[in-house]
Order: sequence, then C-alpha cells, then structure tokens
Amino acid sequence: MSTGNSELFTFLGAAFSTIVALFGGQILYAACLDLRFHDAKNGAPQSEAAVAARDEQLQKLASGKLPLEQAKQALAQRGRDGFASVAAHPSDDLSAVAGWIHHPAFKPVVAHPIRTPRVIAPEPVAVPPVAAEPAPEADPAKPAHPAHAAKPAATKAH
Repeated sequence: MSTGNSELFTFLGAAFSTIVALFGGQILYAACLDLRFHDAKNGAPQSEAAVAARDEQLQKLASGKLPLEQAKQALAQRGRDGFASVAAHPSDDLSAVAGWIHHPAFKPVVAHPIRTPRVIAPEPVAVPPVAAEPAPEADPAKPAHPAHAAKPAATKAH
C-alpha cells in the first residue's frame, strides 16, 4: 500500500468518526435537555390563575345547551352547515389585507381591459407637391420629345 492511500484512509476515517461523534453528541445532549425540561415543567406548581381559568372553561363547557359529547356527534352527523352558529359565511373583515399595502413588493390588483388585436392601417405615402409650371408652347415643326426626333422612320422591306 502506498502512502497516498494510507493518508486518504486516515483522513476519511477521521472525518467519519468526527461526524458520528458530533451527531451522537447532539442526540444525547438534546435528550438530556428534553428530559430536564419536562421534569422541571411537570414538577413545578401551577399558578392559581391558570387553575382558576381552566376550571372556569370546564364549567362553561359542561353548562352549555348540549353536552360536549352530544354536540360533537351532532356536528359529525349534520356537518358544519347544519348549525347556523358555526356555518361558513364570507367575512367582511379586511384587516388582514391592510398591512400588505405597506410591504415593499406589494402590487395592487388592477382589472385589465379586454385586449383586442389592433388593426394597423397602412401609412399614407407622402407625395411631394408639384410646382405648377407653365406648359411650354408646342412648335408644330419640332417633335415633342427629342428622342423621337433622332429615330429615322422605319421602312418595310419585302
């Protein structure tokens, strides 16, 4: 075995043992803290206010129109819509929405118009204005166009 492989295995072994030690230590430490917390919580006496509040809540539950167990069964059978006091209905409360206006990334909802395709009309072609010049007087002896004057008359050969 070369020294390169033995060094690699040494580093891998050290890394693996470090990981196992850290995770194991964390689990043992968390378990110890958890046990201490629950022992302290269960052993501590409860305040008189908490005991009085709990007794008051239990008394209200027992003195209702229906006993709690019958109310649970009726709610399970008829559903939430069967009781007007717990039926779902839309709320007018907008207090939850009010804070979002102050959020930096808030974008208000905007109703967008229905978009129809635009018909693009062709652009009008600009015609340069023509200046009105007086027409030259035609001389019957001269041809109107100089190119026609240079052509000889065509003769037919039979």
